[in-house]
Amino acid sequence: MFLLEELRPLAGPGVPAAASGVRLVEDLGLIAGQPPGSVLVLTGAASRQAAGYRLDVALRDAAAAGAVALVLTAAVGESTESTGNAVDRSAAALAERGGVALLAGDGDLAELVVAIDRAIAGDAAEALVRTARAAEAVARAGGVPERIAEAAGAALGLPVQADGGAFAVGAHDPAGTHFERAAGIVLRLAALAAAAGPSDELPGRSRAQLLTELLVAPEKQAQELAPRARALGLPIDDWHVVLRLEPPTDSARDTATDDPADGGQERYALLETVASRAVRAARELGGAAWNAALAGDALIVVRSQRRDQGRAGLREAVRDAARLLDRVRPAGAELRCGVSTAHQGLVGLRTSASEARTALRRSSLPLATYDLAGLDRMLEEWYASDAAQHAVRELLQPILDLGGERAAHLLAILRAYLDHNGSPARAAEELHLHRNAVSRNVRRIETLLQADLDDPRQRLALQLACRAASSR
Repeated sequence: MFLLEELRPLAGPGVPAAASGVRLVEDLGLIAGQPPGSVLVLTGAASRQAAGYRLDVALRDAAAAGAVALVLTAAVGESTESTGNAVDRSAAALAERGGVALLAGDGDLAELVVAIDRAIAGDAAEALVRTARAAEAVARAGGVPERIAEAAGAALGLPVQADGGAFAVGAHDPAGTHFERAAGIVLRLAALAAAAGPSDELPGRSRAQLLTELLVAPEKQAQELAPRARALGLPIDDWHVVLRLEPPTDSARDTATDDPADGGQERYALLETVASRAVRAARELGGAAWNAALAGDALIVVRSQRRDQGRAGLREAVRDAARLLDRVRPAGAELRCGVSTAHQGLVGLRTSASEARTALRRSSLPLATYDLAGLDRMLEEWYASDAAQHAVRELLQPILDLGGERAAHLLAILRAYLDHNGSPARAAEELHLHRNAVSRNVRRIETLLQADLDDPRQRLALQLACRAASSR
């Protein structure tokens, strides 16, 4: 809000609103096209035109353009009726109703324009000072919305209202001004401070702990945590690939004591050691934002990027996973890693975590990928149809009728055998069985299914059926 000795108020608001700039107007017809927030200074010729009904028209045009002030001037040494200390009632009413301060200026025109411009620049500087003061006050408010609103309002000199985690400036905010823009910045800072929560909670709310909550909490609760995650710098709106690292089941048994609780503690301690190494090693890989969290019996490492990298990005993620395994594998303990496909946003993050877990469940390999070739997604869409489900059950029914672990054991052998192009040795390696046991069970499966596994069409049908059955 600029105030100058060279300007005399004639009508309208006693103190002009904060302005965005000054414009010199030589013709009254150009007033309507001026930018909002301007102080319009009429030249001597234009000021002489602004008399009677023409002044009324000029004030209407200024109000419509969003001008904050209309300044009447005259050439040096001249005085006009318009630049006197009184205007008629209609002009005064229009200035008041339109919120346009009608002012009279004396002295050199160029000097007057420069003085107004400097005064407006001073408004911007004052807004910047208030913004800095408000930012400091918000930071000291301790994350409590009501205290944040009170501190921000006092620093800005504007009423700030809090509604939960949302903030707004009251009705006295001058539209289109430096102070409005300053208030907008402060309100965004206030929202971030409120999202981060009370300061006494922050030490216990590390990024890793919050990431764990986002992954394991019910979806509604996870959505409520999203603003806090953004405030702490977690890139939850990006594209995510999840790497799930966990000790093999057999390894976990070997390290456990007779007391199950002690065994669980050993497993958790192992994962904590892995976690510290994983974060350090992942960030050395570069090219993406990495975050890690412990979730249940596994370490979750999230690889986030702003854009979907497609198949090339997934292959790069698998290479990163292999390098990460080499760097974080503790002495004497083996680790397995499941790699998801890429998904976007918070829901996508949770989906990727589920895929990484599925990848480990479907394979016993040290590095297991979910659907790198796109096959699993196609199978899921295919298996959603009633006809496909009926076909799978019909093919595998003799094995399914065995029920429980026996059926699961034979299906795992059949799938591994088919996935490895009929090699009992490679299937045995994956399943940790003797190759003779694989060969014996394959012959049993052929008898149960009355299938010829040397027939390419039957092999393909059974391979698809095994994959579809395992995805249920």
